[in-house]
Amino acid sequence: MKQTSEWDHRGLIADALAMENLYVEEHRSIFFDWAFGLKEPEKSAQAATALLAIHRTDANADHPMIKLLEDAAKGAAKQRGRTGRRRARHMEDNANG
Repeated sequence: MKQTSEWDHRGLIADALAMENLYVEEHRSIFFDWAFGLKEPEKSAQAATALLAIHRTDANADHPMIKLLEDAAKGAAKQRGRTGRRRARHMEDNANG
Protein backbone atom coordinates (compact mmCIF):
# COMPACT_ATOMS: atom_id res chain seq x y z
CA MET A 1 0.00 0.00 0.00
CA LYS A 2 1.39 3.39 -0.95
CA GLN A 3 0.26 6.91 -0.38
CA THR A 4 -0.40 8.64 -3.66
CA SER A 5 -1.69 11.99 -2.47
CA GLU A 6 -2.97 13.83 0.55
CA TRP A 7 -6.42 12.50 -0.38
CA ASP A 8 -5.40 8.82 -0.42
CA HIS A 9 -3.20 8.58 2.65
CA ARG A 10 -3.82 4.83 3.00
CA GLY A 11 -3.25 4.15 -0.70
CA LEU A 12 -6.64 2.45 -1.12
CA ILE A 13 -7.43 3.96 -4.51
CA ALA A 14 -3.96 3.26 -5.91
CA ASP A 15 -4.10 -0.34 -4.67
CA ALA A 16 -7.60 -0.88 -6.06
CA LEU A 17 -6.51 0.34 -9.46
CA ALA A 18 -3.59 -2.10 -9.41
CA MET A 19 -5.70 -5.11 -8.42
CA GLU A 20 -6.98 -7.36 -11.15
CA ASN A 21 -10.10 -9.53 -11.28
CA LEU A 22 -12.12 -7.61 -8.70
CA TYR A 23 -15.87 -7.28 -9.10
CA VAL A 24 -17.56 -3.88 -9.23
CA GLU A 25 -18.99 -4.50 -5.77
CA GLU A 26 -15.49 -5.02 -4.36
CA HIS A 27 -14.33 -1.75 -5.89
CA ARG A 28 -17.39 -0.03 -4.45
CA SER A 29 -16.54 -1.41 -1.00
CA ILE A 30 -12.96 -0.10 -1.29
CA PHE A 31 -14.28 3.25 -2.51
CA PHE A 32 -16.60 3.61 0.50
CA ASP A 33 -13.79 2.59 2.84
CA TRP A 34 -11.73 5.40 1.30
CA ALA A 35 -14.61 7.91 1.41
CA PHE A 36 -15.50 7.16 5.04
CA GLY A 37 -11.83 7.57 5.95
CA LEU A 38 -11.54 11.11 4.56
CA LYS A 39 -10.53 13.61 7.21
CA GLU A 40 -12.73 16.22 5.50
CA PRO A 41 -15.70 14.32 4.00
CA GLU A 42 -17.28 17.56 2.83
CA LYS A 43 -14.41 17.80 0.33
CA SER A 44 -15.03 14.38 -1.25
CA ALA A 45 -15.67 15.87 -4.72
CA GLN A 46 -12.41 17.82 -4.53
CA ALA A 47 -10.58 14.69 -3.34
CA ALA A 48 -12.02 12.57 -6.16
CA THR A 49 -11.06 15.21 -8.75
CA ALA A 50 -7.49 15.29 -7.43
CA LEU A 51 -7.23 11.49 -7.52
CA LEU A 52 -8.58 11.38 -11.06
CA ALA A 53 -5.87 13.82 -12.11
CA ILE A 54 -3.27 11.43 -10.70
CA HIS A 55 -4.70 8.06 -11.76
CA ARG A 56 -6.96 8.40 -14.82
CA THR A 57 -5.40 7.40 -18.13
CA ASP A 58 -6.80 6.41 -21.52
CA ALA A 59 -5.94 2.80 -20.67
CA ASN A 60 -7.99 2.69 -17.46
CA ALA A 61 -10.90 4.96 -18.41
CA ASP A 62 -13.35 2.02 -18.08
CA HIS A 63 -12.00 0.84 -14.72
CA PRO A 64 -14.74 0.59 -12.06
CA MET A 65 -12.75 2.67 -9.57
CA ILE A 66 -12.30 5.45 -12.13
CA LYS A 67 -16.06 5.44 -12.73
CA LEU A 68 -16.72 5.70 -8.98
CA LEU A 69 -14.26 8.58 -8.66
CA GLU A 70 -15.88 10.34 -11.63
CA ASP A 71 -19.30 10.07 -9.97
CA ALA A 72 -17.87 11.40 -6.70
CA ALA A 73 -16.14 14.27 -8.52
CA LYS A 74 -19.52 15.27 -9.97
CA GLY A 75 -20.95 15.39 -6.46
CA ALA A 76 -22.92 12.13 -6.57
CA ALA A 77 -21.72 11.30 -3.06
CA LYS A 78 -22.87 14.56 -1.47
CA GLN A 79 -25.08 14.23 1.54
CA ARG A 80 -28.70 14.84 0.64
CA GLY A 81 -29.89 15.66 4.12
CA ARG A 82 -33.20 14.80 5.67
CA THR A 83 -36.14 14.08 3.44
CA GLY A 84 -38.89 14.62 5.96
CA ARG A 85 -40.53 11.27 5.27
CA ARG A 86 -40.88 10.38 8.94
CA ARG A 87 -42.63 13.64 9.75
CA ALA A 88 -44.96 13.29 6.77
CA ARG A 89 -45.83 9.73 7.76
CA HIS A 90 -46.53 10.88 11.32
CA MET A 91 -48.84 13.64 10.02
CA GLU A 92 -50.73 11.10 7.88
CA ASP A 93 -51.22 8.83 10.89
CA ASN A 94 -52.65 11.71 12.92
CA ALA A 95 -55.00 12.71 10.09
CA ASN A 96 -56.35 9.15 9.73
CA GLY A 97 -57.09 8.44 13.23
